[in-house]
Amino acid sequence: MPRPSRQKPAVIPKQAIILLSGVPATGKSEFARHLARGYGFAHYDLECHPRGWPHPELKAMWDTSRSGFLAQLRVEYHDRVVLDWGFPPSASAWVEELRQSGAKLVWFHGDIARARQVFVQRGGIAVECFDRQITAIKEAGYPVSLRCIIVPALAYTRGFLAQHEIENLIFT
Repeated sequence: MPRPSRQKPAVIPKQAIILLSGVPATGKSEFARHLARGYGFAHYDLECHPRGWPHPELKAMWDTSRSGFLAQLRVEYHDRVVLDWGFPPSASAWVEELRQSGAKLVWFHGDIARARQVFVQRGGIAVECFDRQITAIKEAGYPVSLRCIIVPALAYTRGFLAQHEIENLIFT
């Protein structure tokens, strides 16, 4: 039987915009789906337009202005939004624009060897894509240079961090 947690449950704000980024295969999309199912967040998988967007018509605004995109989301569509985006370091100016517009940046970190195993097991994308992204992340100095919440989402031996533990790291 699992031990009860001594930590108070996270209080999820009524209005929140979260940008989940990080090492591929560390659980970003799963956590975004958890927020959508459990707390009513609108989940935008920014790499899967139009199918991963509740309002795909907002893509033109996203491409033009991230601050305008967030403003439109807040005013016209959603109180709670989770943006799921394993952005390339070349998009760091866009990430900064999101931060300055009120998005909370959260970086899912983890054991690279274990994440690579998960990535390969998941299939669908060539492992060379994972390797290139990891190289780019290291060269950019991420996550430290991002000034973000770092979630130790995947350890080699214990696996993925529990959803409620991630909530506590982000929302408390």
